[in-house]
Amino acid sequence: MFEMLLGHLVGDYLLQNNYMALNKGRNHLSGSSACLLHCTLYTLAITTIMWNFDWEWILIVFISHFPIDKFSLTSYYLKFIKGRDLYNYLHKDKSYNNTNKGDIIQGGFTTIVYVLTDNTLHLLLMWIGYNLIY
Repeated sequence: MFEMLLGHLVGDYLLQNNYMALNKGRNHLSGSSACLLHCTLYTLAITTIMWNFDWEWILIVFISHFPIDKFSLTSYYLKFIKGRDLYNYLHKDKSYNNTNKGDIIQGGFTTIVYVLTDNTLHLLLMWIGYNLIY
């Protein structure tokens, strides 16, 4: 399972450029293209590092990653559990925005929560899929 984690880190961080990161969730053709390219590179990283090219595994990796990134499911999940989501920090919840220092600390913590939740969702879905087929 270490290889799965390593592949995830390579695919989601080392192979994802700024264009893909900023556009993969947009509702236009370039957004879909950015997400498809990112998920293809992500899948390639995981399958190569795990040295597992079974078609079922390739589909699980791609399909478990695409909807989370394309439709920002991490944001929906954080809203559902009333967690610290970026949308509320940036637009709605001004209860902790009394000082610039507080903004920076809250924004940083909110970002960390988002990144950890996103990574956990990706890894959890992939792990479940792996255990269903192997």
